[in-house]
Amino acid sequence: MQRYQILSQNEIGQIHETSLRIMEEVGVIFSYAPAREILAKGGAKVDGQRVYFPKAMVEREIKKAPSSFTLYARNPEKNVLINTQKTAYVGPYGSPFVMDMDNGRRLAKLEDFINICKLEHKMDNIDIMSHIPCEPQDVDVEVRSLEMVYQTLKHSDKPLMATVLGYEMTKRNLEMAAIVFGGLEVIKEKPVAVGIPCTLTPLSYDDKMAGAIIAYAEYRQPQLVNSLCIAGATTPVTVAGTVALQNAEVLAGIVLAQLVSEGTPIIYSASSSNAEMSNGSLAIGTPEDAVFSLINGQLAKFYNLPCRISGALSDSKCADAQAAYESMLTLSMAQMAGGNFILHSAGIIDTYNTISLEKMMFDDEIIGMIRRIDQGVVVNEETLAFDVTKEVGPQGQFLTHVHTFNHFRKEFYRPILSDRNNPTQWEAEGSLTAEKRANARWKKLLEEYAEPVLDKDVDAALRKYKDK
Repeated sequence: MQRYQILSQNEIGQIHETSLRIMEEVGVIFSYAPAREILAKGGAKVDGQRVYFPKAMVEREIKKAPSSFTLYARNPEKNVLINTQKTAYVGPYGSPFVMDMDNGRRLAKLEDFINICKLEHKMDNIDIMSHIPCEPQDVDVEVRSLEMVYQTLKHSDKPLMATVLGYEMTKRNLEMAAIVFGGLEVIKEKPVAVGIPCTLTPLSYDDKMAGAIIAYAEYRQPQLVNSLCIAGATTPVTVAGTVALQNAEVLAGIVLAQLVSEGTPIIYSASSSNAEMSNGSLAIGTPEDAVFSLINGQLAKFYNLPCRISGALSDSKCADAQAAYESMLTLSMAQMAGGNFILHSAGIIDTYNTISLEKMMFDDEIIGMIRRIDQGVVVNEETLAFDVTKEVGPQGQFLTHVHTFNHFRKEFYRPILSDRNNPTQWEAEGSLTAEKRANARWKKLLEEYAEPVLDKDVDAALRKYKDK
């Protein structure tokens, strides 16, 4: 599928050169001493906590990251190839609140976390489980990430994400995941868990995120080195200025990862948007967010790296029309940008703060539609159907022709939520709105959920590790 190019290659080159100037002349703060030591050995200049990156060093190291790798699942049929062409969809990430039509908005609990894991597992359009589809507030923060890894492994056999809460906790998460796959040496060759260490904008990394980059690289697990800039607040108000700064932050993290372990899988990750200037807060369901996505896709292709882009985003406070049209905009642009790892593909409202179960169903439908568009069109003698048209002729009908029966299932997208009945049929079935149909669908998916088999000995080993 042809990807949308919002900037010329010359303009992308200008952004790249400006980012390199920022890295070399302004520098990036790394508060984590081990990170500074690694960067200094790699050729960076270190002055206190600020690190200055020579242009040649940056361009040398970013070329070492692979453009393709496989993310392994405990069910081999659900392994996911990550490259610069294909698109994988990933669940919501990081929200402290959950909402549904029956119970309203509430602080998330472990029960909510498990239910969302089950929904992600059942949703055919979700390829990879997110680490924090919601933040279970009833689990002690000191062990929360281990509990989330365990529950994700238990309730789904799709690939997963893991924590970025510092060097030691990241290692524990990865060691725990490795139990299922045969140990650390196995997962170093066959990666199983993705992390998303984030910058502290502008131009810094804190101890936890720099430590996470190092841990993922040591175990050769993929990471989305991510920057979320707020144009007009934490970065320049202009799109170009924000992208140049954001890119400098991302490249700094990629360089660190490659210096730790050359060839560590990297997904170029950026999720910037603009400030709502009336109150200074982040806004994500905006056309500017979509513009950032398109540029991020071009930058990732410029570096020949897989690209993470945020997906179905909305600032709405419920699963309403605003949530639907903002999500269609942002998710469509993520696909058009050539996103290869679409995080927050389903459920996000309230500017990342809340997961709506009904909106998860909305977004599942949107992904299905976008996947149909991305499928493209096959043009050959069979699909051009000249002989069929000649046979049917003027004023004929194609509905009952064998050619129609042979092709309609793969040619047309079949909706999983949308209503296409006539008004009489719709009224006869209860005049259900999209929100009510979505409410019924997530409940049905939970009723139909069957836990994937996890070996009892492996389960016991996981429990023992997380509880020690």
